[in-house]
Amino acid sequence: MKKTLLALTFACFGLTQLATAQTIALSQNFESAAIPGLPTGWSMTTVGGGQGWVTNSGVLNWPLYSITPHTTYAVVDDANHAKNNPANMVSPTFSLVGVTNPYLAYDWFYIHAWLNSGTKPHEQAWVEISSDGGTFYNFLDSVPGFSTSVTDWATQFVNLSSVSATANMKLRFCYADQGGGTTSTAGIIGVAVDNILVYGQVANDVALTSVTPVAGAVNDYFLTGSNATFGGTITNYGSAPISSITATYKVGTGAVVSNTISVSVPAMGTGTFSFSTPYNVATVGQKPVVISATVAGETNFANDTLTTAIIGVPFMPKKIISFEEATGTWCGWCVRGIVYMDSIWRAHPNDVAVISVHNGDPMASATTAATKYDGLMGNLVSGYPSMVVDRRKTNDPSGCFQDYATDHNLFGFANIGITVTNTGADYTAKVKLEPAVTMDGDYRLELIVTEDAVTGTGSGWLQHNYYAVGGLGNSTTMKTIGYNFNTLPTDISGIEFPFVARTTLPADLTTTPNGVAGSLPSHLHVGHLYTYDFAAITIPSTWVASKLRFVAMFIDNNPTSPTYGNILNCVTSTTAPGFTFIPVVGVSDVKAGIAEMKVYPNPATADAHVQFTLNSASKVQFTVIDAIGREVISNEAEQMTAGNHQINFATSGLAAGIYHVVVTTETGKLTQQLSVVR
Repeated sequence: MKKTLLALTFACFGLTQLATAQTIALSQNFESAAIPGLPTGWSMTTVGGGQGWVTNSGVLNWPLYSITPHTTYAVVDDANHAKNNPANMVSPTFSLVGVTNPYLAYDWFYIHAWLNSGTKPHEQAWVEISSDGGTFYNFLDSVPGFSTSVTDWATQFVNLSSVSATANMKLRFCYADQGGGTTSTAGIIGVAVDNILVYGQVANDVALTSVTPVAGAVNDYFLTGSNATFGGTITNYGSAPISSITATYKVGTGAVVSNTISVSVPAMGTGTFSFSTPYNVATVGQKPVVISATVAGETNFANDTLTTAIIGVPFMPKKIISFEEATGTWCGWCVRGIVYMDSIWRAHPNDVAVISVHNGDPMASATTAATKYDGLMGNLVSGYPSMVVDRRKTNDPSGCFQDYATDHNLFGFANIGITVTNTGADYTAKVKLEPAVTMDGDYRLELIVTEDAVTGTGSGWLQHNYYAVGGLGNSTTMKTIGYNFNTLPTDISGIEFPFVARTTLPADLTTTPNGVAGSLPSHLHVGHLYTYDFAAITIPSTWVASKLRFVAMFIDNNPTSPTYGNILNCVTSTTAPGFTFIPVVGVSDVKAGIAEMKVYPNPATADAHVQFTLNSASKVQFTVIDAIGREVISNEAEQMTAGNHQINFATSGLAAGIYHVVVTTETGKLTQQLSVVR
């Protein structure tokens, strides 16, 4: 794997989203395309062996950023299909004759990155126009790049009044991964465009360009009985500012709900809105939602409506975020990853899974599986240090707390627990999964084994440190418990590395990156419990068993899914004496009417507590059962109201070992394991 320090340069940013107007010369939203092909009438050429322009929908994982859901769009995926130098996408012929006040508008998603700096290869994306049917093209517009504060789909408007208007016009969207006389041999990142429109601008023309929640994304699931609030983004294609819109939504066969909403959107600007009237999600299952936005005086309504969907679920699984850190001892900036990964784990030990995937050092080559894991990470990141979040997006490790803040309330799809047992050096992980929504397709489980406090001797174990006294980054404080890198030398010996990826199942994550085939059935029914035993892993004698963690991941392996390749949820084991692991996530039971059950602390030494939420009032009995089935603690059933409850109990009279904590309602029961230590 190539050692590359992460140092990307960004260009400027533009406006946001688009639609149509009174006179339409050319319109393409790519919805008619058969993915990955282009729509009828559009063509593509590429030089250098790259894939060129294709169509895609949903999320596309790129280094630094992932394309957010945006229906179907055209994209050059240079990060995964290099080299494109250049790749050109050509429109059908259209006419500008008679089009008054002509404009080109298009949506874009573009990082505009350099490899390192200076004259090194960098991305270039631009638009050309032809007045003679494609014989000659003239430069028209540079596609803007992200600013440091805005990293999402945007809209560019280009005034065409200076273009010679003919009946033989063509547009050409271009991308190249070269610059300064050099070409990227491995690709850079890429560019995506959507909603291409050539139109004659009028005074009043609004387009609804995106809506929330996004159908199929991780934020369109709602607990039954809760409220869903709809909203969206509008783009003003007109020449007059917009101060108010009329927005409507309709869920399934229900009534149309209309709100008059104040906004402030300048000409060719973008604004967001939210409905003041929420929708109560009363039933389990998916319902379509139609949302529209109009402005007074508008005559073109073709771009005012979008559809989405909401899904009612009987319980909300606890979401555990996975942080996979790309690191290496050779990387002086990677001490930043050591600090931030340790910090996020200490702050949220029950809510995150942290894995450090090493590159170019002895930990990367310790096993074949570790080497393959490094290869997978190399395909997901553009440099070191980096952090991959749920295999859904990438970021610098310093962004982990912000990612936690924005992502920890995302839908987790299923509760997941793990138990690990051993016979000698052979360890077997058993995973239990309870989906909160019916899921059909190829979903899989993956297992990662990590070790803490990994250390060694020799030059390969020296951690390079750019934060040392007199080093490149000394002005930035960089310390965590046990290490102050500002006072340590430029090459540090004796580091005890945490979260080190040791081995995986599947063993080759470069060719099988989304879990073990057949680990879950093709139909996952809501509320059912599914169990899978991973193949036994033989732990080498050089590994310290008490320092190991087992991370089980629930992954989407459906190529057409908007969450394809994403880690939907995960769980990290915790140790007890005898090296027995226990589930750490709260399990919900739709039959028992119990949600978010949690036993803590776990392991327990004295007092312990069980927290749970009742969906409705019920008589509740609490018992604790030992490993051979005896009731060691039992309370009489008592009437409890709907809502949150906590039962406190003493473990001081219990012998060390594994116990089952059981909460029984009038309609079912729920069990979790508890470890008692002495």
